[in-house]
Amino acid sequence: MNPQRTIGFLFVLLALAGAVNCKREGPKAPVAEEFEPAIPDPVSFVAGNITFQIRDLERKINQSLNPILVSEETFQGKKGQAWRLRVERTGRVRIRYTSGRVSFSAPLRVMYTNPLGLSKNRKHRQLCALSVNFVSPLAVGSNWRLTTRSRFENYEWIKRPTVRLLGVDFGITRLAETLLNKRKADIEAAIDKAVHSELRLDKHVRRVWRDLQKPLRISKKPEEIWIIPRPFSIAAAPVYGNSRQITIPIQIAFRVDTRFGEQPVVTELERLPRLLRRNKLPEASRLEVLAFIPYTDLNHVLEQAMSKQKLDLVGGRVKVKEATIYGGGRSLVLEAKLGGTVNGTLYFHGQPRYDTLTNTLRVKDVDFDVDTKEYLLSTADWLLHDHLRDTLQSVLVVPLNRQIARLPNIIETAFARGKAGKKTDLDLEGFRLVPQRIVIRPDGIQVLIKVESKVAVLIKKL
Repeated sequence: MNPQRTIGFLFVLLALAGAVNCKREGPKAPVAEEFEPAIPDPVSFVAGNITFQIRDLERKINQSLNPILVSEETFQGKKGQAWRLRVERTGRVRIRYTSGRVSFSAPLRVMYTNPLGLSKNRKHRQLCALSVNFVSPLAVGSNWRLTTRSRFENYEWIKRPTVRLLGVDFGITRLAETLLNKRKADIEAAIDKAVHSELRLDKHVRRVWRDLQKPLRISKKPEEIWIIPRPFSIAAAPVYGNSRQITIPIQIAFRVDTRFGEQPVVTELERLPRLLRRNKLPEASRLEVLAFIPYTDLNHVLEQAMSKQKLDLVGGRVKVKEATIYGGGRSLVLEAKLGGTVNGTLYFHGQPRYDTLTNTLRVKDVDFDVDTKEYLLSTADWLLHDHLRDTLQSVLVVPLNRQIARLPNIIETAFARGKAGKKTDLDLEGFRLVPQRIVIRPDGIQVLIKVESKVAVLIKKL
């Protein structure tokens, strides 16, 4: 064989060897596309009502309000007599709420000492008795106190003012009216002070605020999933009510962290901030849970699912020795190492979807990568037409929030077991999930889920 033929023959052998080696190498991993920007940390809101009974409001005011509304003072009469007078409350303060304002009524009496008496220790006698009425707007201040601005409206005599001097009763209605007009601001201030000092809503809301920050487990299998609310502000809308109760709409703003694995430890709780006031608040809560699923967790679920799969395909038996999911930019990439009839590494791509009916994360539209298709056409084209792709898609189901539909009950149970449940009821209703966005990131998948519900907080005992 001449040298030219020998060299040509060697070139042919090298070309054939190269072709064989290319087939044995299999398809190359797909080039990752540009990733979407990460989803920013969303703000969630719990909107609800703090409702308390008017009879409880009455009880607190009557416990706090001193029976003596105006302490004894010297009042000069027309002829220079020194009248010693004081104003006392003789019965319970009654409260009504109508037309956006609160009304107070209470029986009072004015006590006096005889200005003509000779003894220094004169006995107090009743000058008059009357029923007084006050009206006031009702609001919540930024310091978490109910605030009133009581205004003396009218009164009715129960016993008209009279004094008995030297055995004769004298009517002194004008003197009593002058005293009431002079001291009505003191009486109004005494009622406002009782409301302000006793009705501290922060004592009750603080329990809800603290319990809201406790980790809540929403899933046990295949991995424990926890959400940790991080509240940072709370607002209240104008007070409203009826003949039996008074209601304060509130809205708590917070962010939510998600954790996988063992129960996270919260070492420091956010303190209750000053109350913000708004003219109007939405009735529905908005809970946006931004779940992050690392590919390590996703591959752990995939490994468990694939270990139970046996693939007997028409063209032969294929065993998935190892499967790995990672981010490919706008889609997920599944790298599957096969054994059996076909040995090699195949690549698939698919799109993550959140299924609200089953509360699962699924990888849909799984398909072979372009290079993988070309490789299979030249080696085992029957895999393109068999159900390997469907099988892989069926196991790519991650029960991310399999128990998230039970979230209202979980929150209520956690609330009831805490200290807040002793004096407060929490009720969630109208609970539904709305998927928002799914973003593929280099280290995992972000899933933004919107939860809508109504929350009612009922204070049992002030």
